[in-house]
Amino acid sequence: MFFYLFGLPAAGKNFVGRVLAEEFNYTFYDGDADLTYEMLEAMRRERPFTEPMRDRFYSLLIDRIAALRAAHSRLAFSQATFKERHRLLMRETFPDVIFVLVEADPAVRRRRLARGGNPVTIAYAERIDRLFEPPRHPHVVIHNDGGREEVVGQLGALLAGLEG
Repeated sequence: MFFYLFGLPAAGKNFVGRVLAEEFNYTFYDGDADLTYEMLEAMRRERPFTEPMRDRFYSLLIDRIAALRAAHSRLAFSQATFKERHRLLMRETFPDVIFVLVEADPAVRRRRLARGGNPVTIAYAERIDRLFEPPRHPHVVIHNDGGREEVVGQLGALLAGLEG
């Protein structure tokens, strides 16, 4: 099974991916590990990514996911993926993908960003949030406001539904 976790900065995509790995025996990969130098520089300067940057990046991600899927039958992959066309590209390339939109209350996301440890600042997140295109494709939603037990419960129910 292949889960593609997407959503706004500090929604908890990586947290959900780690829960899938630790509780449900999935391999988890954070797509941010493959951000290009130009994307890292844009983030450092708090500038949005350009479409050519995104296109080059998603070409790299397709190769990364293909390699991971060849080695792991249960994969959770996270990447914000702001644009619908890139999510559709993933679905076209990997027809069995299960998209999971990870959401968190804006105040929760703000607190997470304020803690640090995220390459995105509060100001940058607030500017780029409006660039996020809500999904029109099939997806499930995991709410990540209440902690690990809440996420484990939602993921358990999702997996039970998919397996049953």
